[in-house]
Amino acid sequence: MAEENLNQPESDADPQATVPDSEQDASGDDVSLDESGPRALPHRLLKFVSSRWKLVGIVASVLLLIAIYFLSGSSEPQKTPQEILAESLELLEQRGNPKARVEAQELAFQLKKQDYQDPDFPGALYYIFGVVAFRNAEELTGESQDHQYLIASRYLKEAERRAIVQAHRPEWCYTYGASLYQLGSTKQARPLLEEAVETWLPGKLKSSMMLTDIYLDHKADTELEQAFKLNSAALQLHELTPETQDRLFLQRAQIFLAQGKTDLAEQVLAKVQQQESVNQVTLVFQAQTLMAEGKYQEALTILGPVKDNLGLDRKFSRQASYLMGLCAESLKDEEAAIGFYEQTTHRYAGTHEGLAAQLHLAELLRKNGRTEEALIAYRTALRSVSSPEDFRNRWISLEGFRKYVLDAWNDWVDEAKIKNGVTYFSAAIQLSEYLPPLLPEVQAKELAANANRRWAEYLERRYEQATFSEQETLKHELQDHWIQSGKAYYELARRLNTSDRYGEILSISAEHFQKGQDYETALKVLTRFININPDNKMPQALVRRGEVLLELDQLDEAISHFERVISNYPTDVAAFQAQYLLGVAYLEKDELARAQAIWKEILETSNLTPQAQQWSDSLFALGKLNFHLGKIAYNSAEAVGDTTQGDQKSGKPSPYFYFEEATRRLREYVNRYPESPKVHEARFLLARALQNLADQPRRELRAAKTENARQELQRKQYRYLNMAIEQLLSLNRDLRRLESQDRLDPLGKRLLKSTCFGKAHLLYMTGEYEEAIKSYHDAVNRYPQCTEVLIAYMKMSGCYESLGKKNEAKSMLEQAKIILKQMPDKVFDSRASNLGREEWNRWLDWSRELRYSNQQATTAKTGSGA
Repeated sequence: MAEENLNQPESDADPQATVPDSEQDASGDDVSLDESGPRALPHRLLKFVSSRWKLVGIVASVLLLIAIYFLSGSSEPQKTPQEILAESLELLEQRGNPKARVEAQELAFQLKKQDYQDPDFPGALYYIFGVVAFRNAEELTGESQDHQYLIASRYLKEAERRAIVQAHRPEWCYTYGASLYQLGSTKQARPLLEEAVETWLPGKLKSSMMLTDIYLDHKADTELEQAFKLNSAALQLHELTPETQDRLFLQRAQIFLAQGKTDLAEQVLAKVQQQESVNQVTLVFQAQTLMAEGKYQEALTILGPVKDNLGLDRKFSRQASYLMGLCAESLKDEEAAIGFYEQTTHRYAGTHEGLAAQLHLAELLRKNGRTEEALIAYRTALRSVSSPEDFRNRWISLEGFRKYVLDAWNDWVDEAKIKNGVTYFSAAIQLSEYLPPLLPEVQAKELAANANRRWAEYLERRYEQATFSEQETLKHELQDHWIQSGKAYYELARRLNTSDRYGEILSISAEHFQKGQDYETALKVLTRFININPDNKMPQALVRRGEVLLELDQLDEAISHFERVISNYPTDVAAFQAQYLLGVAYLEKDELARAQAIWKEILETSNLTPQAQQWSDSLFALGKLNFHLGKIAYNSAEAVGDTTQGDQKSGKPSPYFYFEEATRRLREYVNRYPESPKVHEARFLLARALQNLADQPRRELRAAKTENARQELQRKQYRYLNMAIEQLLSLNRDLRRLESQDRLDPLGKRLLKSTCFGKAHLLYMTGEYEEAIKSYHDAVNRYPQCTEVLIAYMKMSGCYESLGKKNEAKSMLEQAKIILKQMPDKVFDSRASNLGREEWNRWLDWSRELRYSNQQATTAKTGSGA
C-alpha cells in the first residue's frame, strides 16, 4: 500500500507527514494476521479503509476524473474560433430567418470577447455586426430605423478598415451603400451601390432603385441616362410585386419629366396600378407647370389634397408641402408661406424638402425682422451639413445654400437696413459661428471678424455725428467693439499663421486694439507682427508701435522706434509721421527746444506740402509750443523786472519774439485749416498771443518821451487788442453754435468760458466800456458759480467809474461781496482759483477802499478848482 500511495497526486496534507506503517493499525488494536473465518475479509477491508481514509478519497477522485475524461471523449470535440466564425457566417446566409441572425450575432460576440481576429478575414466580426444591424433596420421605422442604419454604417466601415474578403464584398457593398443612402450620405453611397448592382444579385433591384433616386437628384443629362438604363433593367426582372413595379414606373415617369418628355411620362403613369400615387405624381407635375407659368393660386389649389395624403410614396406629400410654401411666398402671402415651411420642416425633418423649407423659412423670418427665430432656422439648416462634398439636395445646390446664408450675413451687416438704432451685427457674428463646415472655417472666422469691424465702424460714425452727451454714452461701447474686432482678427490670424495674409491680419488686429485703447494688447500684437519681418510694412509698424509706447509713457523706447524709421527708411512715407511724433515725444520729455527744431524742420523741408497731415500737425504744434515758450520767457523776465529783453546770458529771445512766432504760425493754421478739429484751440491761442503782444507797446508807453511816440504805441497796442477781440468774437460764435447743438467737448466748453470773459476783458482794455459791461453781464449770467465772476464785477466797477457812473461802480463792488458770500465752498477748492474765500473778501475790501479814496481825491480837486 505504501507503494500505491506514492503514485497518487499530492494531497493537501503536510508533505513532511509520515505515512503510517501498513502492518500497524491506526487505532492501536492488535489484529492477528492469520485470522480466518467468513468475516475475516470484510473486517480487514473495513480496518484498511478506516486507517487510510484520506488515501482512499484521493484515489476515488482520480478515478472519477478518468471516468469523466473517457465519457467526454465519446461526445463531439470542442469547436475552434475559426469553426465558430464559419458557423456564424453560415447562419448569416439565412437572410429571412431572424433567429439565425440572432444566433450569428451571439457567436460573433463570443469571439469578440476573446479578442479574436481571423487572419484570413480580419473584418469578419464587424461585418457580421453590421449586416445584422442593417437587417434589423429594414424591419424598423422612424428614429429607431435611422439609429440602426447608423450602427450598421459604423460597423461596416470598421470592417472595411480591417479588411473584407472578396467572397463577402458584394453583400458588404450593398449593406454599407444602402445604410449610407438611408442616412443621406448619397455621395459616399453611390460608388458602393454602383458596385452592388453589378455584384450582389439579391440586392440588385433595391440598389438600382436607390441609384436611380441619386441620379434623379443630380438631374444631369448623363446621370438621367444612367437612371433610365437602371430602371429599364429593373423592369425586366421577373417576379416583381405590383408595389415594386408601381415604384419603378413612378421612377420612370420622373426620369421622363426631368428630361422634359411629358408625353412619355404620362404614358408610363397610366401603367401604375395604384392610381392614387399616379394622381399624386400628376398633380405635383401639374402644379409645377402652373408655377412655371406664374399661376401660383391655381397651383396651391391643386397641391392642397396631395399635401397630407400618404400614398405609395410619401415624397409626393413632402413635395406638395414644400411647393405650397413656394407658391404662398410668390404670392407675397408671407404668413401662409411661413406656415407651410414650418409644417414641412416639422413633418419632414431630414429630407430634401425639409432642408429647403428650412432655408426659405429662415429667409422669410429674417425679412420680417424675426431675427432670433431666423437664426435658429439657419442654425438648424446648417447643422444638417456634415460635409460639403457629400451635400446633395434636389431643390437647392451647394452654391445655392451658401448664397442663402451669405445673403443673410450681408443683410445683417448692411447699415442701410438699420432703423431706429436697431442693429443686426450680432446676428451676423452668430451666423458666422454656425457656418462651418458649409464654408471653410477660415472663411467663417473672416466673416465674423468683418462683422465685428463693421459694427465698430458704424459706432465710430455715430460717435462722430453725435452730440457731446451722446458721445459720452457711446465712448465705452465704441472702445469695446474695437477691442472685440481686434480679438476677432487675432483669431483669424491664428488660423492663417502659415498664409501670406498672416501679417496683414495681425496688423489689422493691432490697429483695432489701438483704436479701442487697449494699448497693452496692441503692443503685444504689433511685436508679433514686427517679428515676422514684414519688409514693406516695417516702417509703418515701427511708427505704430512707437505711438503705442507714447500712450504707455515709455518715451525713450518710443524715441528709439521713431529714430530707427527716420534713419533706416528716410524715403518712406512713415518717416514723416515718425519725425512729427519724435517731436511729440521730446515735448513729453520736456525737451522743448528739440521738439521745436524737429517741427520747424518739417515745415521748412521741401518733401512735404501743406496738404500733408504731418505738415499741418507740425504747424499747429509749433504755434502752440511758441506760445507756451513765450509765457515761460515772460514769467522769467518779469521775475527780473524786464520783459522787453531776452535772457542775455543764455542768448534766449525775448517773450515777444515767441509771441510773434506763435502769432505767425497760428494765424497761418486757422487760415489754411478752418475745418480742422484743432482750429478752435488754435484761434484761442492766437488771440492770447496777440493780447500778449499788446503788452509790449503798453510797457514801452511808460517810457515814451513825446506825444507822437505815445500815440503810435497806443495805436499799436490797440491794433493787437482789436485783432485779439476779432479772433475771440469769431471763436465765441462758433462755440456757441456748437453748444446749441450739444457738440462741445470738455475743451470746447473751457474755451467758450474763456472767450466770454476774455473778450470782455479786451473790450475793457480798449476803452469800449459799454460793450465791455454787456459782455461781462453775459459772462456772469452764463457762469455764476466761478471766481471769474468776482473779477468781472470788479472790472464792471472800473467801467462804470470810467464812464463817470460812481454809484453803479460802487454797486458792482457791493454785488461782488454778496455773490462771494453766496458762493459754495467747492468753488474755492477747485484749481480754477488761487485764492480762498477770505483772500477774495480782503481783495474786494481793498478795491472798494481804493475806489472810495480815489473818489475823495477827485472830489477834493474839483472843489478846489483844480
